[in-house]
Amino acid sequence: MNKMVNIIVQYASNCRGNVGASTILLLWALPLALFPVFFGRSDTWLLCGAFFFSLSLYFIFLKFFSKGREKFGIWAGILLRIWFLFTPVFLSEDIYRFLWDGILVSEGLSPYSELPIHINLGVNQGLEKELLSKMNSPNYYSVYPPILQFLFLVPVFFLKKGLSVVWAVSIWKSILILFELGILYIFYKIKKEEVSGNFLKYWLHPLVLWEGIGNGHPEPILFFFLLLGILSWEKGKVLEGFTFYLASILTKILPLLALPFLFFYWCRRSTVRKVSLFFGANILIFGSILVWFLFSGTGEKILEEHWRKGIGVYFTLFEFHGGIYYLLKNLIKHTWYPYSTGIVLGILSIFAISYYSFKVSKKDPENKTIFLLTVWIHICGIYYLFSSTIHPWYFLPILGASVFTKTIWPLAASSIWILSYSTYSSLPYYDMDWVLVLEHSIVICTFFWETFYLKNFSCLNSKEDKYTSKIRA
Repeated sequence: MNKMVNIIVQYASNCRGNVGASTILLLWALPLALFPVFFGRSDTWLLCGAFFFSLSLYFIFLKFFSKGREKFGIWAGILLRIWFLFTPVFLSEDIYRFLWDGILVSEGLSPYSELPIHINLGVNQGLEKELLSKMNSPNYYSVYPPILQFLFLVPVFFLKKGLSVVWAVSIWKSILILFELGILYIFYKIKKEEVSGNFLKYWLHPLVLWEGIGNGHPEPILFFFLLLGILSWEKGKVLEGFTFYLASILTKILPLLALPFLFFYWCRRSTVRKVSLFFGANILIFGSILVWFLFSGTGEKILEEHWRKGIGVYFTLFEFHGGIYYLLKNLIKHTWYPYSTGIVLGILSIFAISYYSFKVSKKDPENKTIFLLTVWIHICGIYYLFSSTIHPWYFLPILGASVFTKTIWPLAASSIWILSYSTYSSLPYYDMDWVLVLEHSIVICTFFWETFYLKNFSCLNSKEDKYTSKIRA
């Protein structure tokens, strides 16, 4: 009889828990789903209100309801992603540049050598005007690597068949959903094989949903390839791991930041002869390319053009919620070269990343996946510290990595950087000082708190446990 009563009580408790979880997820989803339909990024405080309301429910679900109810969270994330297939992009216009690049490639033209404002594609005048009017970079060359350019061809194929831009955007979002499902599968598989963090921390985060599927940013593709590369390396499949790592670079160039670490890690475990051959081959190859660029008329012209209207503007003109960048900019602006802030910080960033990579490359941990993802998070953190431009979607790949490492500051950055859209609350656009201070203070304080306080606290606990066990013995 008592056993029957216990079963009924447990069943009733589970039902209440399921209803509570469903209610929390419904309230979490509503503002995320409805904001893109009725508002835009210029509605800053409504934007932040909707985001932080959903974020608070996201934390409540993870803390009190997620255990044993992962499938609730998975299906909630899938359904909301499907909804975003049919909502307009509302935070960024990058997706229209994706379609433009895809049209160029489909016509046999290079997006790296053709400026949108200087070319008439002759495909569809109405379509060209629509894309040009909506994109935010008509005066610059494309900076998107080859794998993305290839994927851009998929929505463009349907676009050239007569489909509208709205539906082409939905097709691009569908591609992103496939990669996100791939990430979800990897998370779920790893969770079964070993103890890892709650993958719903990534899957349900409002920023992941809004910036990823909601606005079509390709960071999930980058993280998918990078994660596969790291897992392949963990299993000893070096060639496969390198292939996936290369694919992540050919998706977005951010993973190039890991090259110093990979180089030092390899050097410490290789012979002098192999290292010498590697140096010789690279000096020969890259030295020849550099000489051609510097002393060839064609190479010099390409280099100059892309510095003025391509990747170079990222270091000289683009700026969005950088931290140290704004401090240094105010010191340098009265010098003979006021636009050198980005270049100076770029050089400092390379040195800082190289130093960190050299120091950490001597470690040889048992769990390489956690180790490599931790290195990835720290390298990106150094880069963002010195960067002139930090958009909210930049944090998605390190938020995904933090699921395994339990690192807290990427979650803090992903949760507060939505305030950066306050820049668009008035014309002309400008970054508000108090927002910059608040964003960077929260992230930096979180970093120091978890790096020093929590680390020391865990060390003290471990020492107390050892001391207690000795006394009992």
